[in-house]
Amino acid sequence: MSRNKQKKRLSVKYMWVIAWPLAAFCVLGFLVAVERAGVGYADTSAYSDYLPPEAIVPRREHKPDTRCLMIVNSSDVYYSGDTVDNITFVLDQMNVGYNLIDIGKKEDLPPLDAYKTLLIACEDMEEMENSFQPIFEWVEGGGGLLFMQTPVDFTLFEIYQDKLGINTVGLLTLPMVPQITAKMETDLMPGGRGVEIPWCDTAEYRYGGYFKLSESSIVHMTSTGPEGATPMLWEHKTGRGRVVVNNNDAMGEFWSRGLVAAAYSLTEQAVAYPVINASLFFIDDFPAPVPEGFNPYIMSDYGLTTDYFFVNVWFPDMLRMAEKYKLKYTGVLVESYDDKITPPFPPAPDNTIERLKYFGAIFLNEGFEIGLHGYNHQSIVFQDFDYKGLLPYNKWESEEHAVEALREAIRLHRKIFPGAELSLYIPPSNVLSERGRALIKERLPEIKIISSLSYNTEFNFRSDFGTAEDGLINIPRIVSGYDFFDDAVNKWAILNELNLHFVNSIFIHPDDVLDAERGAEKGWAALSKSFNEYLDWLSGFGLRNMTGHEAGGAVQRFDNLTVRAALSENVLTLDLDGFYDEAWLLVRVNEGVPQDVYGGRLTNVSEKLFLLKAESAHIDIYLGPGSL
Repeated sequence: MSRNKQKKRLSVKYMWVIAWPLAAFCVLGFLVAVERAGVGYADTSAYSDYLPPEAIVPRREHKPDTRCLMIVNSSDVYYSGDTVDNITFVLDQMNVGYNLIDIGKKEDLPPLDAYKTLLIACEDMEEMENSFQPIFEWVEGGGGLLFMQTPVDFTLFEIYQDKLGINTVGLLTLPMVPQITAKMETDLMPGGRGVEIPWCDTAEYRYGGYFKLSESSIVHMTSTGPEGATPMLWEHKTGRGRVVVNNNDAMGEFWSRGLVAAAYSLTEQAVAYPVINASLFFIDDFPAPVPEGFNPYIMSDYGLTTDYFFVNVWFPDMLRMAEKYKLKYTGVLVESYDDKITPPFPPAPDNTIERLKYFGAIFLNEGFEIGLHGYNHQSIVFQDFDYKGLLPYNKWESEEHAVEALREAIRLHRKIFPGAELSLYIPPSNVLSERGRALIKERLPEIKIISSLSYNTEFNFRSDFGTAEDGLINIPRIVSGYDFFDDAVNKWAILNELNLHFVNSIFIHPDDVLDAERGAEKGWAALSKSFNEYLDWLSGFGLRNMTGHEAGGAVQRFDNLTVRAALSENVLTLDLDGFYDEAWLLVRVNEGVPQDVYGGRLTNVSEKLFLLKAESAHIDIYLGPGSL
């Protein structure tokens, strides 16, 4: 760097040191005026009450039409119960009723006339080779065949390759090649076109078949590797039916559940399934005591103390982003950062309360929400829980002490935010033991929602959208940070959740900007820029911006629904059991174009994919000829 450039950078840096106090003086004048006037707030929530208990239909009581037959082979060397569980979970979420046949146990295939789709979830298909002819005759007549794993049966290639849309002539065995990078070639998953993600590293390859496809095949996903590009997912029209092939091993992955749903949605002329339709942004540890003193990253960029930065830079920027993109933040209150796990649990001092009240009142006045994070940042776990040396937290010795601490935080919430909704709990560091959850359910009746990570790999916790058996509503968060979308793996997780539940669920911490491991070295200007770029991208899908409480009602309505679909004479008819006042569905139309809708409204999300707002329990969608 030249000396002149160095001097210029230094002068700009110290110009900020002068400019920020001047700007902050104006802001502080506003704060004083607000404090003297009394910061009030109004309940601006637009949606959505929880369902009345008598309207709730537990998922175990749902009885969707059995339209799908799934074939597995438990004697296959590559058989995985986790893969089967992952696929059936997605089918359950999509309201697809299914029967399961295990050819490894010599179970015979039933007549296919009773089914719309056939899923083959095994590589070793020798036991069913005699059934290939009737299967493809059924496909020709209008059935949908989906290979959930790479098909490697030689008989398929020798006799039925044209039905599969492949051109693999003269091969006695299928070459298997490494799949290093995956790329979405279409908008099969909303926003996915052109996205590339690392599929494996060279230390442990993932493999797929080296297929050449016919020109009539439509390729949705490809891989790159030492052998060049290979197709990973394609569809092919065969007679009046459809064949879909997954040439990958992703069907058993938690983070690829949206891909499972997308592949299934290609099997029929039109497929509809319920979704939540919600966009959520959680701010953990906020409002909370603001750190004081100096942080090297904040000082380097702004020349400000840490608390001054949060009040006068970070918070106004977050409010501006909310206004621009119509976001609804959900914060969660922390009263103290001490490590106490035994009483007494003293109330926060007056200066902390005033700061909490200031942030929180503006939050609530904007229509945002403040849930509960805890009295302090100690997870609700007890002496029998193993932190595995990963977190420096204490473990509660008594359930009574844990409840007493939470009650103190609830008392403070009610005191400084009287009348505000308090129904959501976010576990500190996303750690909540089964015993802790049971305690919350039993002793804290105001808590209706638990919002933790969707999948916590460190402690093997899993949370899925829906009403759990204990009656608490699960609203998991998918990824975290301001710049998560810069990471291809996080992007893949976002795409899959959009396709499965049509949900965005992100959490951030205010102090991410202070921690080098969470991006502080980039600086707040760069982090906020990345966040804005993600918000720009997300805004194109038309998701409903919601607080956690509002999303609780939306999740109940989604979880309550059973969809019965029928297609005849180009009319897709949907009957919704468990419909209360409204519902949302994704509808993929593979052949034809929606013309008229009765009982709801359609919005185009991406090519051939539509978002349906159901306004009654019966919907008719008329499909005309043509393509989008």
